Amino acid sequence: MTNVEWKPGPEGTDENWSLQCNLCGATYALAPLVFGCPDCSRDGRIGVLDLRFTPPARTPPLADRQRSGLARYRDLLPGGDRPDWLSLGEGGTPLIPSRHIGPALGLSRLYFKNEAANPTGSFKDRYVCVAINTARIAGFRNVVATSTGNLGVSVAAYAAAADMGCAIVLPHEAPATIVDELRRFGARILTTTATRRVTVFEEIAHQGSWFPIFATFRRPVQNPFGVEAYKTFAYEMVEQLNGAPAMVLFPCARGNGLYGAWKGFRESVQLGWARTTPRMVACQPIGCNSLEVSLQRGSTQAVELPRQPSIAQSAAETVASDHALAALRESDGYGVSVSEAEIANASEDMLSEGLAVETSAALPIAGLRRLAARDLLPKDAAIVCVLTAAGLRWPVAPPPGAPQPIEVPDGHSVIDLLM
Repeated sequence: MTNVEWKPGPEGTDENWSLQCNLCGATYALAPLVFGCPDCSRDGRIGVLDLRFTPPARTPPLADRQRSGLARYRDLLPGGDRPDWLSLGEGGTPLIPSRHIGPALGLSRLYFKNEAANPTGSFKDRYVCVAINTARIAGFRNVVATSTGNLGVSVAAYAAAADMGCAIVLPHEAPATIVDELRRFGARILTTTATRRVTVFEEIAHQGSWFPIFATFRRPVQNPFGVEAYKTFAYEMVEQLNGAPAMVLFPCARGNGLYGAWKGFRESVQLGWARTTPRMVACQPIGCNSLEVSLQRGSTQAVELPRQPSIAQSAAETVASDHALAALRESDGYGVSVSEAEIANASEDMLSEGLAVETSAALPIAGLRRLAARDLLPKDAAIVCVLTAAGLRWPVAPPPGAPQPIEVPDGHSVIDLLM
């Protein structure tokens, strides 16, 4: 790293945090370690670092917290004690009771966590908020990310607000809507093949002056900081439901959102905010179902699969994170994969709830039906489907039978046209 110096927080606060390797168990003080475990690296291995946090003895209870959104839990996030913390109002998203899908499945307490309410329309804003603040604390002036869409837009937005340079590596098939949005935020865009984009991103990150923002999994470049932001999913659900739900269904590519939420539920029990933790359910497209396959094979590390396209483009990755796999096992959860037709149908069904979500965000609805067919859903307990992003960036044709536009001719009764 060049020109990087970690700025200590208020006295003693950084001591609540450490980084631990999932492979060799080595621990490190809080610092911008983004190239995996140094000890494993010296031995030619890739150890994935994960943040460990010991809450202060005097952690304010939920009812006494004053801020809203992610900022409501800043004391439980890395770097959140700094006075110059940057926020765009992320988090604090609504939990919406199901009016149609839940009753049709015999579920009395089905809820949708609508992440489209975030500043750039996706759950990535939580992750990027913490990652960008970490970069600023460490003295970086530039950030680089690779993305299929949502993460890139979020990084570009927060980088613009932080007055930081920004480069985004995209696959060629990224929609023009995403490219245009990145350009408006002033991001430098590099396009390449889907198979090469991560290596291009890592080449930039290894220059040392670019702080990398990407999912945490077994790669030479990692970012263990942003995952902590996903703990706020759990804190919010516990507040909104007055306790933890029985089950949480998450769309998963790498599975960092699911893992971060699981950490938050464990912390909620530790802090006395909840008495139980939910089953976590990873929902992925068939062929991109690294987590389900890993569970079926009894693998301790996430299994990598051949690249497979999907209409759920944000979730079409080859391998998930080992931490997400561990979270499924620890929570006695499930990995569920669904077909392209099931994803498309689920996306259309969400319209009856008044919610337009991207196809990847509809994965939990399709997964819900798979679990219902196997009689694995608790009928009268709280179940939450996390809807990770709005349906604005990924062009989707209207469903068959959707109303056509009506031309209003001069001198014609408008009311007659509506009859």
